[in-house]
Amino acid sequence: MGMNETNYIVHGAGAIGCVIAGRLASIERKVQLVARGPHLEALQSNGLEVLQDTKGHWDLKAESTPHRLDIDDRTVVLLTMKTDDTFAAIEEHSSLYADLPLVCCQNGISNEEWLAGKGYRTYGCTVMVGAEISRPGIVRHSGGYLLEVGAWPQGSDYVCNSLVNDLLRSEMNARVDERVAEGKWGKLIRNLANAYLALTDLSVQEASSDPVDRSFMADVNEEAADVLDAAKISIRMVGKRTLREQIARLREPGWWPPPGEVTDSTRSYPSTWQDLALERGKVEVDHFNGTIVRLGERHGVPTPLNRVLRDLCLDAAANLTPPGSENADSLRAAAL
Repeated sequence: MGMNETNYIVHGAGAIGCVIAGRLASIERKVQLVARGPHLEALQSNGLEVLQDTKGHWDLKAESTPHRLDIDDRTVVLLTMKTDDTFAAIEEHSSLYADLPLVCCQNGISNEEWLAGKGYRTYGCTVMVGAEISRPGIVRHSGGYLLEVGAWPQGSDYVCNSLVNDLLRSEMNARVDERVAEGKWGKLIRNLANAYLALTDLSVQEASSDPVDRSFMADVNEEAADVLDAAKISIRMVGKRTLREQIARLREPGWWPPPGEVTDSTRSYPSTWQDLALERGKVEVDHFNGTIVRLGERHGVPTPLNRVLRDLCLDAAANLTPPGSENADSLRAAAL
């Protein structure tokens, strides 16, 4: 590692974290991992292997705690654990992380708001990458390369520039985002669909094709749009359309053929679906749909569909109910 090169720690090295770690390691950056369970054991025994849209094998130092890793004044911590795991992890290692840049490569805005409120050096990263752990130590990068990095809630500095330059060198589609909070709110809106896909056992491709599913998600997103307008929160969606324009697009009639053949290797499911399918016992939807529900309560805007998605998905996770327990009609009935 060169004298001025960043020392990256990927804390919560699951699927997304391992894709980012592999990319950074591919340009010979120092990358260390914090993981747990059988995945950690495999990383320590056999190294990290990433397949499909990222390919490679890397022997990276992996531990259950960052206290066993090499930390110096060039260390940048990429947080890639689920949101519900962030708070305890940071509090456990608060003395170690007190002065280090913490980059939230996570969905929602709860991580950044909590960290910034505690006085940590907080950065946001909007992640448009799909991945899953095929088996311990082996990750499939199923698609997406976009990573937008900025200081929280806005601005940028050398940490952002250095990370983006490294990601670009690793052939990820990265950029510095001076208004990263707006982009992360936009990604949160996309994540409102996660609970729906998990409860109905639909892939992203299947739900995007069927007008019944698109109509349901248009209504979910419209609740969110009304809430954000009432709260006067500015957001930026991925792509050229505004949120209202995307809602109108979802309402267009007819069956949309998926872009390309859908096979087991190309079919994409959100992490919430994976959480139910693997019986992990918890999901992140309270930080997606729940955020909209709480904002709606604060501003007097009803959010029945977001509420039922949050509540039923939390129940499914707690009861180890697999994907497929609901459909659009049953969810609409439950929201009445």
